[in-house]
Amino acid sequence: MAIAVAVLYLRFFNAGAGLKQMTPLDIIVNFLLSAILSDFILDRHIGILDFVVVVVIYGILLYTLNKITFNTNLGRRIFIGTPRIIIQGGEIDAEMMERMKISAHDLALALRRQQVKSIKDVEMAQIEPNGDLTIVKKGAKKYSVIVIDNGDIDDMALAKIHRSEAWLRRELKKKKIKDIDEILIAQWHNDRLQIVKKKDAV
Repeated sequence: MAIAVAVLYLRFFNAGAGLKQMTPLDIIVNFLLSAILSDFILDRHIGILDFVVVVVIYGILLYTLNKITFNTNLGRRIFIGTPRIIIQGGEIDAEMMERMKISAHDLALALRRQQVKSIKDVEMAQIEPNGDLTIVKKGAKKYSVIVIDNGDIDDMALAKIHRSEAWLRRELKKKKIKDIDEILIAQWHNDRLQIVKKKDAV
């Protein structure tokens, strides 16, 4: 019975986890769920109703925190983090490397793993929130940058493409979009702003 309840918890409260980065909160709450399940199995004094109530409470907590995490800019910054650019236009951001405790040796090793021979060959390199290094070589096909995600403006993404929020709002005004909440995704790709509205998404 306990296993069935835990499976239902993962099915309904943690749906879509395969497409999302696991946050520290996911790890903590899932660890606590495992502890509760172990206590229920080993301790005969804990009733099934008590177990179900606790699982539902933790499920609602995880669901709420994930909503905040993945649907708001502030939530993503607090619970996941944001990509950090360490190379731009072949130039290293030494201050960012120092802040992230990355040595020149670590960077050189990461570049060699991606078949990059020289820093000057790199248009952009950034550390993702999960610790991976993303590299765009000079002359490579331009990558897209999401500047609005589910109605939230990403200031760091705008800085990455050397644009401001005022510019973005002017572009939206040209497209006769008054409310940013109407937008599911807006991305900058090939020097164009591409927009998908929530009502148009299938």
